[in-house]
Amino acid sequence: MNEFSFLSATMTVFYQTGFDEFNEPIIKSATYRNLADNVTATQIEAVAQALVRLTDYNYIESVKTQKEIVTK
Repeated sequence: MNEFSFLSATMTVFYQTGFDEFNEPIIKSATYRNLADNVTATQIEAVAQALVRLTDYNYIESVKTQKEIVTK
């Protein structure tokens, strides 16, 4: 039977840096690699908000992307 095996995970943090000439929000992001396979949503949210608090920008959201490999 095939199974998934953890390969890697990243966290992308999205934040608003201001507005453009059409008054649309300017969204930027930062991606952090090498997340542990057992990181929780609460931990990701806490770290993402702490990172954005170090800036003058507004936090929008964070996304965890996980890659897994199919094993035989």
